[in-house]
Amino acid sequence: MPDTSKRIVDTRVIVETPEGVDFQFRLAGPGERAHAWFIDLVIKAGAVAVFWIVALLLGLTAGTAGLSTMAGVGTVFLFLVNWFYGTVFEYLMHGQTPGKKSLGLRVVRTNGTPVDIVSSTGRNFLRTADMLPFGYTAGLISMLMTRRLQRLGDLFFDTMVVDEKRGFSGRVGGLTTHVEVLSRSECSGRFQLPERTLGVIERLFEPERIISDARREEIARPLSEIIQKRLGWQPPGPDPRNPHAFFHGQGKRHADFLLRVLKTFSVDSFQEAAESVPGSRRAKGRQARQSGPGSPIGKVAATFAQDKSL
Repeated sequence: MPDTSKRIVDTRVIVETPEGVDFQFRLAGPGERAHAWFIDLVIKAGAVAVFWIVALLLGLTAGTAGLSTMAGVGTVFLFLVNWFYGTVFEYLMHGQTPGKKSLGLRVVRTNGTPVDIVSSTGRNFLRTADMLPFGYTAGLISMLMTRRLQRLGDLFFDTMVVDEKRGFSGRVGGLTTHVEVLSRSECSGRFQLPERTLGVIERLFEPERIISDARREEIARPLSEIIQKRLGWQPPGPDPRNPHAFFHGQGKRHADFLLRVLKTFSVDSFQEAAESVPGSRRAKGRQARQSGPGSPIGKVAATFAQDKSL
């Protein structure tokens, strides 16, 4: 029988798609979720306070009747904010509220797909049950007893909260060794991708994953097209001097593009790019590492390193 005396506490969960691609998510713990909830609470309180002040000032101009009317309007606004704040933002911001977004958290389905309006509404309405008997006691107990750290609303509507913040760990060694990075001049859109997307790409190219190149290209195509649109990247046309190379690579162009994306937005590539910018702090640090302390360049780099104003 397996030894159950010691259990490994892990906040990661792996979701496998029918195509055999594993999505690994890091679950958000009670502390992170409480922090996001508090940020949202402050925003809601501020919005309600501003609305009530404006409503009462407008009501005063119309006398007692106007004041009563505006007080009723303010009460309705308080009800709507209290019950529909989470639903509206999670629907419009694809699983995030302002509080969750500030901490890099997102609500998704347990199969890794985006949360829909029904699930978002249900999980937010059941927040009342999670708060029983006081201070989110029921929700905290539910999170501690479930593998995906789900409160009651998450359990009933098949959702979970994941942490999408970038981990400063780089990528699997050797996966993008001879791959060319995307330059900023090639992309007219937003030059940024979340760690979750990079993790999906990385798992598509794991060496131990047995999958044909044709099948990998088929899986890579939808994600590649979405990322190309987000980045504003246009695939180059054939080189008149060597058109054969262009047509030869069409069978794996989406997979090759995803590898370029992975190389470009990995932590290590950001560090290399920063070090390649003349005059940057990282560039000066690299000069200090590559130059001996007795050389002229090394002495200048050491002087720069001692100047904390740089």
